[in-house]
Amino acid sequence: MVSQSEVTISALRRRRSHLRRVIRAQIALDHGIDEMRPVLVRYLRVGGYIRRSLQRSERVSAVAFNLNVFSHQEALINFRFFVPDLGRLSSLLELQVDVSRRRYNVSPIECLAIVLRRLASPCRWTDLELLFGRSASSLSERFCRGVDELIGRWGHLITTWRAALTVERAAAYATAIAGKDAPLQTCVGFIDGTLIRIARPGLGLQHVCYSGHKRCHAIKFQSICTPDGLLFQLLGPVEGRRPDMLLYHESGIDAQLEATLLIDETQFCIYGHSPYIIRAWIQRGYGAWPDGDAEEQAHDGAMNSLREAVEWGFREVKQQFTSLDFKRKLKICETSVGAQYLSGALLWNMRSCFYGNQMSTYFDCAAPSIEITCSANKTDMGTALLFYLPQARVREMINRQSYRIRATSEKLSGEQVPNSLFFSSMQSRMTYCLFLTEKQRKSKQLTG
Repeated sequence: MVSQSEVTISALRRRRSHLRRVIRAQIALDHGIDEMRPVLVRYLRVGGYIRRSLQRSERVSAVAFNLNVFSHQEALINFRFFVPDLGRLSSLLELQVDVSRRRYNVSPIECLAIVLRRLASPCRWTDLELLFGRSASSLSERFCRGVDELIGRWGHLITTWRAALTVERAAAYATAIAGKDAPLQTCVGFIDGTLIRIARPGLGLQHVCYSGHKRCHAIKFQSICTPDGLLFQLLGPVEGRRPDMLLYHESGIDAQLEATLLIDETQFCIYGHSPYIIRAWIQRGYGAWPDGDAEEQAHDGAMNSLREAVEWGFREVKQQFTSLDFKRKLKICETSVGAQYLSGALLWNMRSCFYGNQMSTYFDCAAPSIEITCSANKTDMGTALLFYLPQARVREMINRQSYRIRATSEKLSGEQVPNSLFFSSMQSRMTYCLFLTEKQRKSKQLTG
């Protein structure tokens, strides 16, 4: 068990020893009390810091985390799961966090509890020391490594298109949506994007992450939501200013939908709003207002009212894990914001398997069991469509520098660079930026 970290206390003790030597030197030089007053005040203040730190260290080290001491209501408030369900989920996930380098000893259930407690509310780490009996630094490291372990082992459940589960439940999904008087009888889900508001980023990333539509700095995800309330697939994160259709195109989900939504000679589809293209496997409204006839208007009205249900899932993820809606703590240059939202959405899906959600109640379509949800292997699923945050940072930096490189290239070569090249995929932007850099180098060699 690790209690309060000794690093701060050791630094304070060294500071007090230094001040003690200064005071002795001043006494030897016959300095007056008025001349010694500032050093004496600092010495007494450091001594008070040490006493308070030792007292807090004793209180923290006296606490041993035990999940069984929480009532059902307390566990639901702090961890969003009841105690028996939390133990069942922990045995299923088996989070093994390697913290041997710092000699921490953490069990899988405690690691899961730390992740859930941190996501549940935007509290400070010092506020959680007396809950878990561990220092703020150890809790922070366990949380970061727990999120990485959760996404690394189970992230494929939410970042890949689950073809086997789609074939198994497509008919039930279509029946649930058609039961709400939907004009599309073969619709199995809805697709939409959501913004995660973040703190204003540094390193010159304000323009990249700024969404002119929402007028805030954000990163963006796109999800396909099914009638049982599960975020069936989550794509992202990307820059907040990117449109939904660009994310749909770059993710490659179009080929996955084409290959898996034709089941027993029945073409199922998902439904999105007007920016999406029309395919046999993805539909949108006519968008003929006000020139459309009454039938088209009724079709759009009925489907758009049902499509709004996808927003319920986005809202409930932030309601259950409120730290994902506290933008002052979501700093992309300091923490893995994308991984935190992915882990929150994954845990939300697992919570829906236990207790249901608003969307599953509305469509009367229960979510599968937690064992079925976690049963898929990576080899049985499609290609992972995850833009993990470090890659997103590289992408943002490349996009930020592209205009500067373009201006430099135009100055060196006298040729205008087409704007379309700066709105293509990440790979093409990287290739073109490298090409411009090589062109600049050759130009300098020629001029030299």
